[in-house]
Amino acid sequence: MKVLKKTAALGILLFGMHFASAQAGINSQSAGTITVDGVGQTKTYSSDGGTAIISGVKNVITINGNLTRLEVSGSGNTVYIDKISRISVEGTDNKIFYSNSPNKNGKPSISSTGVGNSVRKK
Repeated sequence: MKVLKKTAALGILLFGMHFASAQAGINSQSAGTITVDGVGQTKTYSSDGGTAIISGVKNVITINGNLTRLEVSGSGNTVYIDKISRISVEGTDNKIFYSNSPNKNGKPSISSTGVGNSVRKK
């Protein structure tokens, strides 16, 4: 019985460590580039131009300010952004919401490949 309890405890510990490392992912913001790579993260960034690269699964990212370019890949990511010029989306079921664009028509340039991706003005 003791062996079973120890084995179960070790299994739970290892699962928890794996789950925590998957949640942590990689996040950075430097030299005008925001990079997010991971699973299930909720993060907010500020930007005054530059690029954001979001990849992974089910991340919820808010970017206050403006970006020149946004690249999203993976599945189920949701990105909220104030002002954007160009958007590139790959993968499935990614959702991008923007407030405005500096482009003449008021809409960002959009490239989308995959299934179920959407880009909408909020």
